[in-house]
Parts: sequence; structure tokens; C-alpha cells
Amino acid sequence: MGQQYSPTAKALHWAVALIVIGLIPVGLIMADLKPGPLQDRLFVLHESFGVTVLALMILRVATRWRGRPAPYPGLELWERRLSTGVHHALYALLLVTPVLGWLALSAFGLGPSFFGVAELPRLLPKDKPLSDILFDVHEAGALLIAGLATLHIAGALRHALVKSDDLIWRMLPGVFRKKS
Repeated sequence: MGQQYSPTAKALHWAVALIVIGLIPVGLIMADLKPGPLQDRLFVLHESFGVTVLALMILRVATRWRGRPAPYPGLELWERRLSTGVHHALYALLLVTPVLGWLALSAFGLGPSFFGVAELPRLLPKDKPLSDILFDVHEAGALLIAGLATLHIAGALRHALVKSDDLIWRMLPGVFRKKS
């Protein structure tokens, strides 16, 4: 079996994955709701978890720079290039998209709420036309994340179900570790 990822890398991977799985549909749904208490609650949750993803991704990048397992030896060159490209794009988008949301909200005239406990600072002065553009780019980033995450999951499933190799076990929590 290839070298395992650290418990910290695994925890950050799965925390971000689970949050993003919730953030994208909530973001799409809340934008179409009528203004009111439900939409307000969803905005607070979306903002709060978006800030959480940004913080987790900063930790994830730092963890990745500290060290990572050696490349998986069973990959073809095209698989390695595709995997590397998808991973780099996901990392970039998972850092940039929350920042775009924060900038869009700032230009709208608000700072992101953090679970209703605190409001983070505004990064830009109020500018509604700029806010509209930034929200559109933020949404496009989220949709790109969804597409890349789908490719990432498809690749993992291909290794587990088609190639029947042990690549997927490197990132699964220890409880699910494949017996050698």
C-alpha cells in the first residue's frame, strides 16, 4: 500500500469535503429564497462555514507544505498529471472562492457573520455593482469546485472499483483502513 496521509491531513480533507458538500447547495438555494428569517439563517450559516473552509484550507496548505506521502507508484503519467491538476485547482479554488465571497459581502456593505457571534471586518467599501460581479464570480468558483470535486471522487472510485488498487485507502480514516 502507498504511504498514508497524516491524521491531520485526513481530518482537514474530510472536514473541508463535508462542509463544501453542504455549502454549495445551501448557497444556491438561499439566493433563490424570498427575503426573510430562513434566508437570513442560511446566509449566516453559509458565511460562517465559508470562513471556516478558508481557515481549514490555510491549515491544509501549511500541512501539505510540511510534508506529504510520496506519489502513488501505480499511476500512469496521464493519471498523475490529471490528479495533480485537479488537486492544485481544488486547493486554489477552495482558498480563493471564500475570499471572493467575503469581498462580495464587503462590497455589499456587510462583513461575514461568524455563527451570529461576531461579524468579520469588511475588506472593501460599499459598492453594489462590484458586489454583484464578485457574487457572480464567487458562484462560478463554487460551481467549478463542484465539478472538480466530482472528478476527484470519480477518480477515487475508479481506483477502488475498477482498478482495485489501494490508492483510496491512503486518505480514508484509520477506522476504514484496508487490512494488508
